[in-house]
Amino acid sequence: MRIALYNLTTTTKFGGVESFVWDLARELAQRGHAVTIIGGVGSRREPAPGVRVLTFPFVPRAWFQALPPLRRAYAEAKLLERLSMAVAALPELIRGGYDIIHLQKPYDMGPALLARRFSGAKVLLGCHGEDFYRGDRLLARHLDGAVSCSRFNAETVARRYAQMPEVIFNGIDLNLFQPGPADPSLRERLGLPSGAALLLFVGRLQPWKGVGTAIRALVQIPTAHLLIAGDGEERHALEDLAHELKLQARVHFLGALERQTLPQLYRSVDLLVATSHASETFGIGLVEAQACGLPVVASRFGGFPEVVDEGRTGLLVTPRNPEALAVAVQSLLDNPARRTAMAVAAPAWAAQFAWSAVTDRVENVYRKI
Repeated sequence: MRIALYNLTTTTKFGGVESFVWDLARELAQRGHAVTIIGGVGSRREPAPGVRVLTFPFVPRAWFQALPPLRRAYAEAKLLERLSMAVAALPELIRGGYDIIHLQKPYDMGPALLARRFSGAKVLLGCHGEDFYRGDRLLARHLDGAVSCSRFNAETVARRYAQMPEVIFNGIDLNLFQPGPADPSLRERLGLPSGAALLLFVGRLQPWKGVGTAIRALVQIPTAHLLIAGDGEERHALEDLAHELKLQARVHFLGALERQTLPQLYRSVDLLVATSHASETFGIGLVEAQACGLPVVASRFGGFPEVVDEGRTGLLVTPRNPEALAVAVQSLLDNPARRTAMAVAAPAWAAQFAWSAVTDRVENVYRKI
């Protein structure tokens, strides 16, 4: 098949959706499909043998949001940003000879459906969040198919579009994320005490990621240090919070890390904490951590309960509740035997998210539509 994986941010940002597209492209190309990634002009590239990458100019959403009528119209600004790229990309979608145009955001439904009218390509919407906007229901009814990354997300999309997407979990590379040796130099490099418990957060530093909850929980876990691997708009506020709570010596900001460096980090800490309270439809970091044998303590929110085998590979707690998070973390730190049992069970649980299985399901959907 000739497949276009169409998503502006695939080539401009680092995030779960973007990694999903790159990984899926590699897997499909290895199976003999002619795969093209179509994104916006940007600097993100990953090794992807056999995958063609095309980028097109666009007007950043910040430009639209600077206009007074759109200052608070976030969805409309994102829609206009993507439509600005579609102006340049549409000829490729029409003349590229694609069998499948696989979208990752509803904002791109209009251009893809227009391309279908002239090319005959099937249009599949991949749903990863709640990117809804005025008029999207009218477009959604004309899609050839839709898939969602979790049951939580599928139910959200079904309420909006009156059609239930097929659930296909996101995948991980089990050759990269697997149990192995810890980093023996980590504590020395970061100046961490030899006996300190190490908690890890991995993700973008956005308000809805709830990292402040993890920092506040640290007040009640006096033996623990928190490592924060990620960057984003909330970093300065989180640094200020750590100082305000006099925790700056126990909260360590590592910045954004390359994905290839994460497995050894997962193997070198005691627990992963995931504290999101909004906009979290899957939880790829939780799956990667478990694949490396790291137990998790996560919010009972969104797609998280679908990727944690509660009680066997981790614990779930009430979102935005530092006390509940602290109690759960401390219970595992105080029970090394239970933590070890979770570490042993976690890789087997995570195996269901292998890219080979995910790609099988995606190919089946392509054939059905």
